[in-house]
Amino acid sequence: MLKIMIVDDMEIVRRELKRVKLWGEESGFIISEEACDGHEALEKLRCSAVDMIITDIRMPRIDGIELLKKVAEEKLCTCFIIMSDYSEFNYVRQGLVLGAFDYIVKPVDEYELKNLLVRAKDYILERKSEQQRVKQLEQSLADKQELYFSQAELNRLTELVKSGDERAVEYGGRLADIVASRVDGDAAKLSSALNGIYGSMTAKLKEADKWLNKFVGTDSAEMLSFTRLDDMRLIKAHFISVLDSLVELLSKLKCGKVENQVVNQVCKFVLENIDGDISLKVVSDLIFMNRTYISEVFKQKTGISFTEYLTTVKMERAKKLLSEERLKTYEIAGLLGYKDIEYFSKQFKKYTGFPPSEYKLKSIKII
Repeated sequence: MLKIMIVDDMEIVRRELKRVKLWGEESGFIISEEACDGHEALEKLRCSAVDMIITDIRMPRIDGIELLKKVAEEKLCTCFIIMSDYSEFNYVRQGLVLGAFDYIVKPVDEYELKNLLVRAKDYILERKSEQQRVKQLEQSLADKQELYFSQAELNRLTELVKSGDERAVEYGGRLADIVASRVDGDAAKLSSALNGIYGSMTAKLKEADKWLNKFVGTDSAEMLSFTRLDDMRLIKAHFISVLDSLVELLSKLKCGKVENQVVNQVCKFVLENIDGDISLKVVSDLIFMNRTYISEVFKQKTGISFTEYLTTVKMERAKKLLSEERLKTYEIAGLLGYKDIEYFSKQFKKYTGFPPSEYKLKSIKII
């Protein structure tokens, strides 16, 4: 049986959910835990794992959105369902962006819940199977890792990329050549090794900067296209290209290698809170600095205005959201603070060369 945790500050809601005649053999789910808010839920999740969380949005201490963020960061559960009423859809949209599987409207309709549980069960079992396959692949690679690349080589590449060092891509190319010389001309082994390098490196980068998950895939799935290539030169070229794109992205998001406390603080806040209506006023109020001062320092140290930087971050976030296909274009525009979808589409095309709809199709084909 798959285990569920119910989180709601109203006991009557939890009681009504437990009374639904779906639990057990009929659905394949049982309610194994319940909590009155996100704080209690986190404490229990850290001690006892569940397969799915069904949570209210509005709760004291830690609400449903904050709970979702914490669960995702700590990888405490694979499937997250939001309960809400119709007036809370803006919160629901934010939850879906953050990775919630779906939502259900209160009061919960048993027929809708049944359909949701069927889909959720398929999703959870597929994720479990996928995680098992990834674990086996990672173990297989780890067993042979010393044959292809060392931990020291991986750490060196990660540090160069993280620090925005211009030598990162050059070193990545040399590392690809070194790995190629160790696989005895086997393209499949080279693909696996370079995929392992990229996956391990991005995992280390995301561990250091959690906000990177908003802009780069949750795993190395984008690198799996290596497996479609059988020419070692093409595999190496593809690895270098993807690495170069990552370095360029990080440079944009971090404003290069600017070492200034104000700039670094502003960038960090924007990157962590981009899913919202951010402005210079919002930033200045939250970091307790004068708007004019921030604007002047930012322009002086980075060479671009705060508005230009904010637009860049929004467009990069939009690219990620469009490639995931979870939200419609107007929902993405709203999430990023654009009240006019036409203006958002114009800005996106100016930035990428493609209108949002075309970019989405292009991303699907690449995947």
